[in-house]
Amino acid sequence: MFLAMFDIDGTLVRGNGIDDVCFSEAIKGVLGIGQFDTDWSHYSNVSDSGITSEIIENHLSRKATERDIASVRQSYLSRLRDEIGKDFNHFQVTPGARALITDLHLLDSVCISVATGGWLDSALLKLNTVGILLDNIPIASSDDAHERESIMKISYERGSTQVGCREFQSVLYIGDYPWDYVNSRKLGYKFLGIGSGNQAERLKRAGVAHIMPDLSDKEYFFKVLGIPKR
Repeated sequence: MFLAMFDIDGTLVRGNGIDDVCFSEAIKGVLGIGQFDTDWSHYSNVSDSGITSEIIENHLSRKATERDIASVRQSYLSRLRDEIGKDFNHFQVTPGARALITDLHLLDSVCISVATGGWLDSALLKLNTVGILLDNIPIASSDDAHERESIMKISYERGSTQVGCREFQSVLYIGDYPWDYVNSRKLGYKFLGIGSGNQAERLKRAGVAHIMPDLSDKEYFFKVLGIPKR
């Protein structure tokens, strides 16, 4: 059996950056930190919890508490809901995403799971906004772990448990950033990069062999996954 494991931001859902703004404003408002690095690739753990924890350690010289994380998470979710309420067009579905997930659901040989560096409630909010319903699809998020690698492992385990498969024949992670590729390699997963223009170039420079501008080319997707399109 095969596992297709999806990232969310930049992979299933495309945004205009409003989530980064809401996240930054939540950190400033809750923690009282005025200035910090907003290039998330500079952080050790590129997840909402991981970034929040590292900012607290760097700027407040202490370890983050569960209360810190929960407060930033709630503030971020509230801000994000407000912005989406003002304009649903902040987020768009990646072309081909809904149809691809529908096709994958029809295959007995494929399990679908999600591994996102975002917090679960905000991730589901974005998915619902663009009309992607992940009913019965196991999800692992930044609520489960700070490290992207750990989040991906948890997603694997939840997918495995759901379908009763102790070990998948192969795993394909679908993501949009070089750190997705790095963690996929650590875990022995195949990787499909999603991006065009500068994003595609960044993936190429990182060594990604398979890149699609979106999720419309089902034939190519199934080829990379390792099974014929049905």
